[in-house]
Amino acid sequence: MRLGVKPAVFLGRLLFFFFLTYVLWKPVAPAYTRMLASLTSGFLHLTEISRDPNLNRATEMGVGEDREGRPAIFYRHRLSPRNAPPQGIPADWVQANLVLLIPLMLATPARSYAQRFGRLGLALAIALVLQILDITVTVKSFYASQLGAYSFTYYSDLARRLYQFGDAFTQAMDTQLFPVAIWAGIHFKQLLGRIGSGPVAAPSTAPTTTSHAPRRKRKGTKRTLDAVGRSR
Repeated sequence: MRLGVKPAVFLGRLLFFFFLTYVLWKPVAPAYTRMLASLTSGFLHLTEISRDPNLNRATEMGVGEDREGRPAIFYRHRLSPRNAPPQGIPADWVQANLVLLIPLMLATPARSYAQRFGRLGLALAIALVLQILDITVTVKSFYASQLGAYSFTYYSDLARRLYQFGDAFTQAMDTQLFPVAIWAGIHFKQLLGRIGSGPVAAPSTAPTTTSHAPRRKRKGTKRTLDAVGRSR
């Protein structure tokens, strides 16, 4: 028996877990947003370690609500004017990939619940790292192109283009491509039907019998044949 993916069964499980995740994620989302903002802020500060005071720990980040009342992750440069509004990243945009990734992981067959939830934990860890990188690239892209003289002083043209490309790529691919890529990467062999769940037949260990007489018996037989030959 193989752990292949049956399309009809998989689709039914996927729709069920998608609805369940969508309903249960709402009360979890605020706490996850705060954790994500805290981890991203720490990572940004690691990238901003510098002797230059204009670069060292330059980002201030927090969680709030945008003009439409939706939760968002806000950031601003420490040297920005205090009356300048902070930039916001909608939290639901960042977390949308989880609403697809979790159902994909739970709907895929596994040998045991431990294996299924272990794979889910791995997928969530990868998604969290990608989300931190996504927000970091978005912040760096803004700093590299939208802060006037500061942008042209501390960011080269090449860095500016790379950050802008990275920001556009993550915004286009994050919610659709990344969840499917993570799921397919973890279940690659299973999707190809190369993983079986049945017991592997052990090789036969039955002893092979050889028809030979004991050494002493062979010697006795030889002597008897010699005596018969002499008598003839």
